[in-house]
Amino acid sequence: MKAVSPVIATLILIAIAVIAGVFVLRQFLTVAGQVGTQQYLEIQDLTFLKQTSPDGTKMTITMSVSVKNAGDRQIIIKKVEVPDANWSTDLNVILNPGETYTNSWTILKDIPYTIVWETGQSHTVKITYQVAGTPSLQTVSQKGAVR
Repeated sequence: MKAVSPVIATLILIAIAVIAGVFVLRQFLTVAGQVGTQQYLEIQDLTFLKQTSPDGTKMTITMSVSVKNAGDRQIIIKKVEVPDANWSTDLNVILNPGETYTNSWTILKDIPYTIVWETGQSHTVKITYQVAGTPSLQTVSQKGAVR
């Protein structure tokens, strides 16, 4: 039985170490990429309240939203928008980790009655925020039902 040359054995060990190193680096980069896209802002409660005029021809829509900073860094809520109502508001609300922000806005006032805002219909709200220490803005969106 012949033995393997020490040079060949060394080259095989080096190749195994390089391949293992590539797999470890790939795994590290995958995990690091997932941490960078963590969702910091969670929408906890979202409702649209419809109020109809006494004669039923006009309506007012009020939106209530409650959000929580579910991350481990401070965030700044920059904007809340409802595309279906063509409504938005700029904010500068700072939320520390674990804190909750709740607010209500009248997004449509005395508009002619429309089935688009009928009870049970869903509409999307987009909230734009910035995580402390990052230059980019992130957006979270969710649908809420009209009551």
